[in-house]
Amino acid sequence: MTKQEIRNQIKELFASPSIQAILPSQSRKICENILNSRRYTACTTLLAYMPLPDEVDITPVIEDALKCGKKVFLPRILPETSLMEFYRYDSSIPVHEGSYGILEPEINEEQSFSRVIEQMSIYEYAPKPHSSKLVELKEEFPSQEHILVLVPGRAFTKDGRRIGRGKGFYDVYFSKVPLIFDIKKAGVCFSQQVLADLPTTPGDIIVDNIFTI
Repeated sequence: MTKQEIRNQIKELFASPSIQAILPSQSRKICENILNSRRYTACTTLLAYMPLPDEVDITPVIEDALKCGKKVFLPRILPETSLMEFYRYDSSIPVHEGSYGILEPEINEEQSFSRVIEQMSIYEYAPKPHSSKLVELKEEFPSQEHILVLVPGRAFTKDGRRIGRGKGFYDVYFSKVPLIFDIKKAGVCFSQQVLADLPTTPGDIIVDNIFTI
């Protein structure tokens, strides 16, 4: 099957009233799995998402992360592009319906994930004298900082392959983030979205694990 055929199959499956009826209970169980996981308890920064109706509702995880003092970021899509950015979120920051009906935080460039990474000197590169080669300038990223990304998708395999909705937002975003620090990407999906095999291309991100039931 092609990627689009799989997307269509999942979309049709989730349109079934019988499937829709069991999704809330699955969401609660998946959230429990996330909250009880070492990946979550160890993380100090959480990149999450605001769920669409056919995605796992991880709002309890977001609420717990804020309560525990973790730094939380939510994505915002740049309209009519395949680009997105994560912005800092807490209970005082309003969210508004944006592209594709997704709730998005307000733009604050000083609190974008990319900007925060820069400020923390997670990655700073500069050429050595008399050399065009880029080398690491600083190593100030605190070793106790651990970043977990909860990644939605249309389908996953147990070994971490993923297909999304076809726009490539996560693939494009994480292709531009130098992975020189402790960042783990975890797929989040209903049990019906875990397949034995998926077609993938070189630009597709691979998640480190998946949270499901």
